Amino acid sequence: MLTVAGCGGGGGGTSVSPPTAAKTSVPVTVIDGAIENATVCLDKNLNGICDSGEPSGKTDADGKVTLQIDSADAGKYPVLAIVGTDAEDFDTGPVLVPFTLKAPADKPAVISPLTTLVQAYVEASGGTSTAAADAIKDKLGLSASLFDDFTKDASDTGKQAGTVARLIVVTTQTQRTATTDAKGTDGAALTKAQIDAAINARLLQILPSVILAVLDSPVLSSGTATLAEKEAAIAAAAQQVATESGLSKDNIGLVVAANSQTSVPDNASETPTDTVSLRWFEFTDVNNYYLRAFSATAAQNTPDADGKRHFTEYRNRKVNGDELEWGEGLNNWIRPQIYWTGTEWFDCPTNFVHESSAFNAAGESESLYCKSQKSKAKRYDRDIAGLKIIDVVREIRAYPLADNQGKFSNWGPNPELPAIQSLLGNTVFPAGAKLRYQTSTDLENPEYYDRTANGRATIPQADDPMNANTATWRDATLAQFIGWNAGDLTGAVPIANVNGNNARVLISARDYVKADGSAAYKRYMVGFDASTQKARFYECEGDMASRASTTPQNRTLPGTCAAILNTTYTIATRGDAKVLRFAAEPTQLGNTSYRLFVERSGITYVGGQDKLQVNNQQRLNLQAADVLGASLGLD
Repeated sequence: MLTVAGCGGGGGGTSVSPPTAAKTSVPVTVIDGAIENATVCLDKNLNGICDSGEPSGKTDADGKVTLQIDSADAGKYPVLAIVGTDAEDFDTGPVLVPFTLKAPADKPAVISPLTTLVQAYVEASGGTSTAAADAIKDKLGLSASLFDDFTKDASDTGKQAGTVARLIVVTTQTQRTATTDAKGTDGAALTKAQIDAAINARLLQILPSVILAVLDSPVLSSGTATLAEKEAAIAAAAQQVATESGLSKDNIGLVVAANSQTSVPDNASETPTDTVSLRWFEFTDVNNYYLRAFSATAAQNTPDADGKRHFTEYRNRKVNGDELEWGEGLNNWIRPQIYWTGTEWFDCPTNFVHESSAFNAAGESESLYCKSQKSKAKRYDRDIAGLKIIDVVREIRAYPLADNQGKFSNWGPNPELPAIQSLLGNTVFPAGAKLRYQTSTDLENPEYYDRTANGRATIPQADDPMNANTATWRDATLAQFIGWNAGDLTGAVPIANVNGNNARVLISARDYVKADGSAAYKRYMVGFDASTQKARFYECEGDMASRASTTPQNRTLPGTCAAILNTTYTIATRGDAKVLRFAAEPTQLGNTSYRLFVERSGITYVGGQDKLQVNNQQRLNLQAADVLGASLGLD
C-alpha cells in the first residue's frame, strides 16, 4: 500500500505551495508603422499562433507591450505578433488584411517585417539569427540593422528599410488574399500559420526582386515622396512581386505539405545499396533534354573511418540531337568553373568523388562538393509507388518554390502536351519509387572563375577602340583590363559618353517596366581608376531601337548613364592568380553573387562568389527516374 500522508511521521500539518517560477520582463515593440492592438506572445510550441497558456499581451498606441515570461524560457522561443483587422497601423490606419510578424528568440525587442524574414531564414536554415540577418541584408542591400526600429530612423537608410518593410507587408497581404480558402494536398483547409510560412519561404527566394521593385520606382526610391504617394506605388509593386512569387490558392498546399514533413536520421541497420538521385531534369523530346544526377555505389554509401559517404555526379544534354556528355565522348562537356579551395585553384574533374555525412539525429547532413562548396541539407522521402507518372510530374512542375537550378515549372516534360500525354499514358511508378523533398542551406561558397572563352574579360583592340563586336576583342592582363575600363573616373571621358567600350558591362540587360507602363531595360557597368583603386558603378538605359533591329543588340542609350555607387577595389593574391574584388556592390546587380575578376597566366577571367542561400529541391530516386526515362524514350 502506498501512503503519502504517512511520510515523515505525523498526519495533518500544513500544505506547502510549489515554488513560483522566476519571471523576466521582455519589452517588445511591433512595427510596420507602430501597430496598436496586435497580440504578442511567446511561441513556446513553435506552431506560429498564440495559444492559451503562452505569455501574451496587446500592444499600445506606440506598438509596445511587455511580456512576463518564465526566466527559464528567456531567449529560447521566437516571439509572434498577430496583427488582425482590429489592429491599427500608426502610418496607414486600420489593418484591412491580417498578417503575422515574428522575431527570433534572441532578438525579441522589435518585431517587424524585416525580423520576420530573419526568423523565416532561421527556420529554413537551422542557423543563428546573426547569420540569417547577414544573409537577408546581403540580398536586400540594406546597411541598417534588421533588429532596429526603423520608424525612429529619419535617415535615407531608415527610410529605405521602412519602404522595404511596408512592401513586404503589402505583398504578404496580397498573397494572403489570393490564397483565401486554400486547401492542402489532403483536402483539409490550410491554417493561416501554414500559409504564412509558405509565403515567407517564397519571399526569401525573391528578395532581390523586392528591392529592385523599390529601386526601379521613382516614388519608392525617393526620400521625399509622401506616404500617400508611396502607398499607391507599394500596392502596384506588391502585386508585381506577388505575381513573380507564383504562389496561388491551387499550389500553396504543395509547399505546406513539403514543409510539414520532418527530416529523419539515417537508419543504421539498413544495408547500403547503389543509389541514384535525379537532381534536375528538363525535357522537350529525345533530341532536346538535360539531366543532372548524383550516384553512389553501395561501397560509397558505406561510411568510411571519418563517417563520410561519397558520391559522383553525372550530366547529359542533347540539343537538336547533338549530345554533350559529362567528361566523356567526342563532345566532351567540361566543368567551366575553377574553384579556389583556400589553398589551390581546383579544376574539379567531372568524375570527382564528393563527400557527405550521414543524416544525423537532427535529420541533417553536410556535404562538400569539389573540395570547396559546403552545405547542409534536410530531406523527406515520399513514397510515390503506384502513382501515375504524369500526375507526379504535374505536382513537381506546380511546386512554386525555386531551386537554384531553375523554376520547377520548367522541370521535366510538359504533361499538358498531347505528345507527352501519349508517352506517359497511365504508367505508374514502380515499388520503391521515391520523391525526395530536400532543403539545402549553403555554409561556404568558394571564389571561382569561368575558364571558358565566354568567361574571358576581353577588351577592344587598341586600333579599333569603338568596335562593339566583342568577338573581335583581345585578352588582357588585369592591369590592362582596369586601365581600359576607366569609365569617367579619370576624366578622359564624360559620363554622358560612358558605354560598354570604355566601362566593363556587368549586366547587359535587365528588363523592367517604366512608370508610364512602357517596356524598357537597364544596363549596368563599372569603371576603374588604377591610381586610387576606386571603382564606380553605372546604371544606364538600354537602347530599345537597337534591340528591335533585325539582329537585336543590347546597347547603351547615349547620355543615360548615372553613377549609382562609388567604392574601392582590392587585388589579392590567390596562389598563382590575382583576384580583384569590390569593397561594395550596388543592390541593382541582383545580389546572387559577388563579382570578381581573376588573372591567371596573363589572362583575366570573369569570376564570382555565390552568396549563401537556402534552396528547395525535388529529386527522384533510381527506381522513379528509370521508369520516367524509359517512358520518355531515354535509355
